[in-house]
Amino acid sequence: MSRRARAELDITPLIDVLFMLIIFFVLTANFLQGKIEVDLPQGETASEIGESPLLLTVRKDGVVLWDGREAASEELASLAADAAVQKREVLLAGDKEAPYGAVARVLEILRREGLDLAGLALQGEDSP
Repeated sequence: MSRRARAELDITPLIDVLFMLIIFFVLTANFLQGKIEVDLPQGETASEIGESPLLLTVRKDGVVLWDGREAASEELASLAADAAVQKREVLLAGDKEAPYGAVARVLEILRREGLDLAGLALQGEDSP
C-alpha cells in the first residue's frame, strides 16, 4: 500500500491580492478625507483661468484653507508672498455663508503681498 502525498494549498496569490486591496483602501481613504465642503454662491458669467491657479478657500466658519490645508493669517501672508514671487494666480472659493470680514481679510492680505486674484469660484446656474 502506498501512501498518498498530502496536497498543499499555496496561499501566496491570496496574500498578494489582500495586500493590493489594503493599499487600495488606504489610498482611497486619504482622498475621501481631503474633500472640503464649500457651498459656492450662484453666478452667471464665467471666464477662463490661467494654468493651475492656487485654490484659496474660505469656509462657512471663517477658516481659510490654502490649497486644502488650514492657514492662519500670518502663515497666509507668508504663503501669499511666496506665491507672488512665483507669479502664481489665486482662485478664491468662499462659502456663500462665510463671514464677509474673513473674505475681506483674505483679499487684503493678497493685495498687500502683490498676488493676482484670478477670480472668484462660483457655482453655475445649472449646477446643483
